[in-house]
Amino acid sequence: MRLTRKVFVVGAVTAGLLGAGATAAVAATPTADNGAGRRPVADVQHRIDQRLDRVTARTAEARKRVDANQKLTAAEKAKLNADLDKLVADAATARKQVDAATDRAGLKAAKPALQAVKADVQQLRTDRKAVRDAHRTPTPAK
Repeated sequence: MRLTRKVFVVGAVTAGLLGAGATAAVAATPTADNGAGRRPVADVQHRIDQRLDRVTARTAEARKRVDANQKLTAAEKAKLNADLDKLVADAATARKQVDAATDRAGLKAAKPALQAVKADVQQLRTDRKAVRDAHRTPTPAK
């Protein structure tokens, strides 16, 4: 498998993580109807937990791909693995805060933790792009 294909796979996983992280942050502001125009706190917690589960699972898949990629340097693998470690840690922190919430104010207080997960996904995406660009072969000038 060529490097570009492997980097594309890591990119696809990163994009998936980005989407899941962004959706988890948005899920903290429910709008479904339960008579009062809002979802119950338990439903919001459940949805956020599902999204964070997906982020964690995709992170594990991405880690396997990074570790298996023989064309990445040790420094590149270390950087991507550090990004993945931070993402998992922040997702766990966000999950604890969301699960501890007993009301809407608690969910609102967890929003910065969810935004940290989103920022981690963005950082992973940026670093992945830098790795991809470093391995891209320049096109010859005509």
